[in-house]
Amino acid sequence: MNRAYLRISLPLFLVLVGLVGCAEAPVSPVSKPAPATDVGRLQAWSDAELVAGRSGDRVTVIGSGESMRPIYGENTVLVLNKIDYADLKPGMQVGYVNEAGRRVVHVIHEKDARGWSVQGLNNEAEDRERVTRYNLIGVVYASFATGDAMR
Repeated sequence: MNRAYLRISLPLFLVLVGLVGCAEAPVSPVSKPAPATDVGRLQAWSDAELVAGRSGDRVTVIGSGESMRPIYGENTVLVLNKIDYADLKPGMQVGYVNEAGRRVVHVIHEKDARGWSVQGLNNEAEDRERVTRYNLIGVVYASFATGDAMR
């Protein structure tokens, strides 16, 4: 086997091994990070696209800002997996589209008549918006941290 292929594929292999059984794990009310590996920016995006491409229910996004530190930093590449709104539970890390049309990944807390309340781990207050069946993108399936995201 070509050694160059092994060097490129090893981080992805480690992430994929870490993902085995992730969908079956019980949801804890305390938010836990998705499996991650530290690679270069282009490799992170490439690996995330490979994971996302294995299902038509996944999408790749790139993080910005500090709201989800210490779990995700600037330029962390996330793979979101579509989920039925009825299957959401407190503590899940969800992606949604806010009123300004931006994608946001935060942790859901409680459901009320308006939808699910959400908040960034590093934010002092909940988001103004609620996650609803109409703005939900999905839950975090995997993360790929670049060297920039780890700083």
